[in-house]
Amino acid sequence: MAQPRLMVGTRKAAFIYTADDHRRNWEVSAPIMPGWTVYHLAADLRRDPPRLYAAANHWAWGPSVARSDDGGKTWEQRSPGLSFPADSGESIQNVWHVAPGHPDQPGVVYAGVQPAGLFRSEDWGESWTPVEGINNHPYRRHWSGTGGGDSCLHSIEVDPRDANHFYVSISAGGTYVTKDGGQTWAICSHRINPTNPGAREFLAEMAETFPEPELPPDVDPAAIDEMHKLRLDPKNPDRLWGQAHIGVFRSERDAEDWVDVTAGLPSFHGFPIAVSRRQPDSVFVVPLAYDRDNFRVVNGQFTVYRTRDLGATWEPLTNGLPGPSDYQSVYREGLDTDGLEPEGVYVGTSNGEVFSSADGGDTWRRMPGTLPPILSVTAASW
Repeated sequence: MAQPRLMVGTRKAAFIYTADDHRRNWEVSAPIMPGWTVYHLAADLRRDPPRLYAAANHWAWGPSVARSDDGGKTWEQRSPGLSFPADSGESIQNVWHVAPGHPDQPGVVYAGVQPAGLFRSEDWGESWTPVEGINNHPYRRHWSGTGGGDSCLHSIEVDPRDANHFYVSISAGGTYVTKDGGQTWAICSHRINPTNPGAREFLAEMAETFPEPELPPDVDPAAIDEMHKLRLDPKNPDRLWGQAHIGVFRSERDAEDWVDVTAGLPSFHGFPIAVSRRQPDSVFVVPLAYDRDNFRVVNGQFTVYRTRDLGATWEPLTNGLPGPSDYQSVYREGLDTDGLEPEGVYVGTSNGEVFSSADGGDTWRRMPGTLPPILSVTAASW
């Protein structure tokens, strides 16, 4: 029987938690790839045993999509082909995100990097090639400065019905969709229209500070500033959810339009968002305080918010979470669900704490250990 696991990436290593069948007791591994900064991990369940991937980065050894076939005990870190063309003048600073491809395309894996770029492997991560359709997109020069050097491609969402249909999100660069396997891409976040007063005030201030922003024609500034995390709903692949710099948004029509569902949250700002993999249809976010002093942490009481009605209402979940006088943050990959019954929800904090809920967020328990600052949590069973 498959065991529930939680893969955790931190600033100094990766860790894997393993649970009993009831998810009451968890054991944490020794540090994996100590000294490496692990932005994200993924389990490729199309293989038996599963292949694990890690977006691993080292100050001296550089970026890597590391892979393991023995549950994380040993890793191969060589990533041939994971580089921009020599004549591009760009080099990869970090790997941000790894996503196994569609079940109909065994061996296909995607990686998002900084500066923003997408890479594809057709041999289970053994070698890589750039996806030129997005890497050379005409809007690239608008991505967070000339050439996109400060940008990153942090979200990759593949439509489970169609291997050629998927989305990517680029920090300060917009969200894009392809329907031909990555040959051509169209921006699909340009119709985001924030209604939250705080977000509208922020955008007005931005307009005063940068009165003539260099933006693509007919693109709303909200499309550029910026989707922090994009998630596709696996139960309804036409539905997308996004936690943006300026609010929480939902699309019901293949990203053709977006609804602002921030009302009811204490802040429009935050980074992670997680979508239930089963009914009841829940979505989770962790709002952060937003002010001109760049505070950007939970404001005293650590709180996960949940909606069960498509964002019409939000309820705070605090039972078992730290506070008051708790000031920490959650990064964009720091929240996930496991799809089990009842559904597990997991959150990792900038202070190295991991909290789990085995009842859809109603109650929380702190998991063993205090880790380095947590960058990602990914739930999987194998």
